[in-house]
Amino acid sequence: MMETMALANESPEEAGLGLRERSRLERLRRIRAAAEELFNERGYEQTTTKEVAERAGVGEATLFRYVTTKHELLLLTIGENMNQAIDSIEAADLHTAPSSRTAADYIARVYAVFEERAKFFGADPENVTSYLHYGFRAGSQLGAQSVAQGDRIINLVSSILDSAADSGFFSPDVESRVVAQNCNGTYIHEVLRSPVRQFSADDFWERLQKRLSVQIEPLFTP
Repeated sequence: MMETMALANESPEEAGLGLRERSRLERLRRIRAAAEELFNERGYEQTTTKEVAERAGVGEATLFRYVTTKHELLLLTIGENMNQAIDSIEAADLHTAPSSRTAADYIARVYAVFEERAKFFGADPENVTSYLHYGFRAGSQLGAQSVAQGDRIINLVSSILDSAADSGFFSPDVESRVVAQNCNGTYIHEVLRSPVRQFSADDFWERLQKRLSVQIEPLFTP
């Protein structure tokens, strides 16, 4: 009954697929939704694949036809949410870019990128930390996605700094991409050290902005 109801609400793209493929996609959606719910309720570390399978209404053996490890459930949940968050960050900057007139405008755009990343972390600190932590493991599928996401942020910040340099506000002697890499690295470090230091997620952005300001603002001219 659950799959029948879901198939009735399928997208136009899915309507052209065979029943078996549509059923497969629906199971995958249920697995992803179950994982996200349980991660939010209990945290990634405390959730088991058996619990995810039960919540999704499938057997654990069926779950492992879609993901090979619990880490891949992070890929399905946090990874996809992070992609959507970066989509929104890029769209927001595209909207703001034409109004950049001063050094302060460019600096504000860089801060806006990382403030949104801070909000993403603050909404789900435990699971975002797990996602980044496992993403650094060699050969990890999470790692490949996490690197690609980091590159998107680095490219965006680098482009903002390049535009500032073209307008005469950013030091021409400094490589914008290196600055962007350092800023992204600072964000990752702040995420990973927060639970170790028992820092509150509530003031994450305040801590991060202080660290970013000493890297960015001295490189700008009025």
